Amino acid sequence: MSYCQVLSSEKNNVARRPVVSMAWAIGACALFLLWQFLTVHYNRGGNWTALFLTGKSLAIPPDLAPGTYEFPGHGFDGQMYRYEAHDLFMRRGYVKYLDGPAQRLHRILVPALAYLLVAGYQPWIDGSYIAVIAIFVLLGAYWLSRWAVLTSRHPAWALGFLLVPATLISMDRMTIDVSIAAFTIAFALYWRTGAWTRLFIVLVLACLARESGVLLAGGCCLAELFSRRFVRAVVWASSILPAFVWYVYVGRAFPEQTHFGVPAWVADRVGGGIFYRLLHPPHYPLSPLLDAIARSGDVISLAAILTAGLLAILLLRASPRSPVSIAAILFVALFLMLTEPAYWNDVNGYARVFSPLLLLVGLGPMAQEGGERWLKSPWWIGLVPAILVDLRLSMEFASAAGGIIRGLLR
Repeated sequence: MSYCQVLSSEKNNVARRPVVSMAWAIGACALFLLWQFLTVHYNRGGNWTALFLTGKSLAIPPDLAPGTYEFPGHGFDGQMYRYEAHDLFMRRGYVKYLDGPAQRLHRILVPALAYLLVAGYQPWIDGSYIAVIAIFVLLGAYWLSRWAVLTSRHPAWALGFLLVPATLISMDRMTIDVSIAAFTIAFALYWRTGAWTRLFIVLVLACLARESGVLLAGGCCLAELFSRRFVRAVVWASSILPAFVWYVYVGRAFPEQTHFGVPAWVADRVGGGIFYRLLHPPHYPLSPLLDAIARSGDVISLAAILTAGLLAILLLRASPRSPVSIAAILFVALFLMLTEPAYWNDVNGYARVFSPLLLLVGLGPMAQEGGERWLKSPWWIGLVPAILVDLRLSMEFASAAGGIIRGLLR
């Protein structure tokens, strides 16, 4: 063996070490926190509660109101999960400030971890919540790096987790969807490596993080059923039980919700959904030029979701018994069920919910040699939908980025 071959082999061995992947993951997490620090420092007067995007038009729990940074309008979902973290056992009366108690409480994992990390000490819960989100960025980046190494690519792919739409939105708005994005990668990784105990734990936690985690468990169950491994299918199905028990408890406490375990607007009525919104993007209170740019971005982003659906179908044809391709198809079925056009108005809404779909159609081709077996195209074709959605999301960050740049240049 030549010296160059020996050197190349040594580099590959180093890259395969988990510590290298963790180093890249720490770097990704550091960049995530750096953005948050800069935007809070230069755009929000140093008030870290600004990350929760609390709206002035909604009531705030009196205990939290004095130190809360408020925005015009209704704000965004992060404020609701913040209230949930502060009142995990629903004894402080914060539940009445949730815009949809049952729907919010179903997604218990991130708020619960934020509460438990500081043993419920109220002054530290906001910081703990931000830390939990950062931990999921670390985990997602690490798992993506391990997947990359497994498919003969560089561990620096950990940095790619920062470009997952759910990660970007959680970075800016403290939504819980970065957790399900991280679990999606772990789901693919642990199935591929046969780490069954870890996979089971991931599925349990994913179902508690968000209802869509059930689709990952469903991918495993169906893959086993198609292979006639019925006992294993039952095992994966049992990963849903903790979430099921929690949903029953929440449903009894807050019976106003319908579609057990699923928001009421899912398949609520027949409608055009994503297809209608693609043809009729919403208008914005901007100048004609900026409005046209934003609407064009919406069209591109929605088309990217549809493209991801098409790629998921092709991936299923190539690997019909893979839980990765089956789970991707289940997410396609979900977006076809979302028939209310208003759901598709805001990229910050649908992009984070369907980040698992974008990840699955990206991870699947990476596992194929060159991608030829599934689409006769380069492996990176599966990354295109996520990149297009990121282009639309970049418009949402333009103002904050401008504020940071002006602050640094002072």
